Amino acid sequence: MSQLHKTPGEVDVYGTFRKHLGPRFSEAGLGIQFHSNQQPGIRFKVDVASEYREAIQKGLQDAMLLRFPDYSESISIWVTRVEAHEVNSSWMAFYQAARMVADQAYSLAQASVD
Repeated sequence: MSQLHKTPGEVDVYGTFRKHLGPRFSEAGLGIQFHSNQQPGIRFKVDVASEYREAIQKGLQDAMLLRFPDYSESISIWVTRVEAHEVNSSWMAFYQAARMVADQAYSLAQASVD
């Protein structure tokens, strides 16, 4: 079976990343919407600390290039929900959460292939 790369279409995805790091956790929550009928780019509907904003953008860009290489520059992504923990959240946690929700969108797109 050949690997098909479909756009995620109009989908809303939320995920929580949480990893145990010995005495504490690394965690972040992120909700995103994909829109193929709007101007391309990554936009934020919620306020987020600048260090996390950069991590989210980088994670989404990296995941889009991997999962949707033909469409990574033509899809609009809206960040609709950000959940940060005052102690456990970090740049890397938000980067991983962004990659994870893009992977979820990829899985949904592939599941809809006939």
